[in-house]
Amino acid sequence: MAQRNYSRLEAEDLCSDIAPNAYTSKFVRGPDTPTSIRVVETVADALGTEPNELGPLYETVDPDALDLLFESPRRFTSGCVTFTFEGCNVTVDADGWIAVSPGTDDEE
Repeated sequence: MAQRNYSRLEAEDLCSDIAPNAYTSKFVRGPDTPTSIRVVETVADALGTEPNELGPLYETVDPDALDLLFESPRRFTSGCVTFTFEGCNVTVDADGWIAVSPGTDDEE
């Protein structure tokens, strides 16, 4: 498995109501690894599993649209996108942060 450079970040640095114990990663925009792949990698790391053991991201959010939002010349310059994937709340921030926090039992 390729080594990824992830770190933890204080919740107030992100654009949404992120749990203080959220697992976070920082991504650099570019052609090497699309945002959608970074999301899957970050969720897998937060859950302690391999990316190929997760369900398909496209059942939750359109990966191509997610990539366009954060990588195209007309990408977001502020704000974030939040969705639930694999039982986790995922927030992708225009500043290049991905935050993953466990969902709660009352979320279905």
